[in-house]
Amino acid sequence: MSKFYVFSILSILLFVTGTWMLLKDLYTSYTHGRNIVKVNKGIGLAILWMVLLIFWCLLSWKDAKLYVRYENDNIIESVLTNIFWIEFSISNMIKALKSSGIRENGIYISGDFYKWPKVKSYNWIAPNKIEFKVKAFFKINSSLELTINEEVKAEVEEVIQRNITL
Repeated sequence: MSKFYVFSILSILLFVTGTWMLLKDLYTSYTHGRNIVKVNKGIGLAILWMVLLIFWCLLSWKDAKLYVRYENDNIIESVLTNIFWIEFSISNMIKALKSSGIRENGIYISGDFYKWPKVKSYNWIAPNKIEFKVKAFFKINSSLELTINEEVKAEVEEVIQRNITL
């Protein structure tokens, strides 16, 4: 098996993985429902992922120019790998821009969305801090914490009571 063939297969797998991640994040963003309580946004992380997105786009442009000038034979691997990193950057930018919080259809924390049926229990561990125990698949830590403003505590309690059956 030639080196070219192996890198082509790996590039295609990376491309498919990146496409799956991006579609999953877009679908999740679409299905969580409206925000009940927003906690925070990762603007710093979004800026980092935007810079990386620009970097990968520029690298793709450079690879395309090299291909046109020199007939670079490895263009498929370069393009597919760069597309993976572009998809990965966009996916992480979506996660960073989505604020953690309690939503109509579940809880969104640090880029992960837990639908209400996956939430086993909750506990107020401080006047403005709530801890959720969730059914987690392949996650070591199944408890999540959110810090909220005390002004919206009653609304949060109402949404949780309506959606969680203990």
